[in-house]
Amino acid sequence: MSNLANLQAGFQAYLVDDTRNTAFESIVDDKKVGATKRLKIYHDAYRFRIIDALAAAYPKLQALLGDDLFNFTARSYLTKTPSVYPNLRWYGDAMRQHLQNTLPKHPIAAELAHFEWALSLAFDAEDTPVLTIQDLATIPPENWGGLRFKFQPSTLIFTLNYNTVAVWMALDAEETPPAPKKQLVESAWLVWRQDLNAKFRSIEETEMLALQMALENASFADICEKLFATLGEDATLQAAQYLAGWLEAGLISELT
Repeated sequence: MSNLANLQAGFQAYLVDDTRNTAFESIVDDKKVGATKRLKIYHDAYRFRIIDALAAAYPKLQALLGDDLFNFTARSYLTKTPSVYPNLRWYGDAMRQHLQNTLPKHPIAAELAHFEWALSLAFDAEDTPVLTIQDLATIPPENWGGLRFKFQPSTLIFTLNYNTVAVWMALDAEETPPAPKKQLVESAWLVWRQDLNAKFRSIEETEMLALQMALENASFADICEKLFATLGEDATLQAAQYLAGWLEAGLISELT
């Protein structure tokens, strides 16, 4: 390893050591600022930059926790989850798990982080073509059973146990959020991007089942057959309505 590479590696090791016990002796004292103080400036600046990046990724979480608790959480996250990304945009991907471990008495914090991260993933997802209802009009009815669908990369579905979305919406409107409340039944949510905007809506259990199957490459006939167990003769009509809604929202990019 070259002298420059050794110097860079040593400086990086010093920066990421939260205890500052890692020795780095290549900085020398001068008449204005001592080496210890100069190193501390860089050591702290590295953390401030990462805290700023996490705040940019989780603005509603920061608003919910308050600056002091958020900064404490961000610093503990940095200590337990050192960055391995060249792009800070992706550094906060483990925040949900971190909050589950560090704030177990405030589970809505982890859910809010999960929801915010999902919105950001949807916004940054790769652009792909959008399939429309008109594109399906040319397909003969007898071929519909074999249809399989490729969805937009921005499409995400998950469940929440608390009134997390209501809290997020209040914070987004700069209003006082409702008190965290666990729901009697977990709610399912769909997140995606449409017209350059990250969007979300709740989905009922049957649609979530159909959407999960479609995302896993099940055919339209397979979906109808699965829905028949609970919907009976209405299964095909309901599946067609779900499909129309997915197309209208721009969720599907192509047939496979």
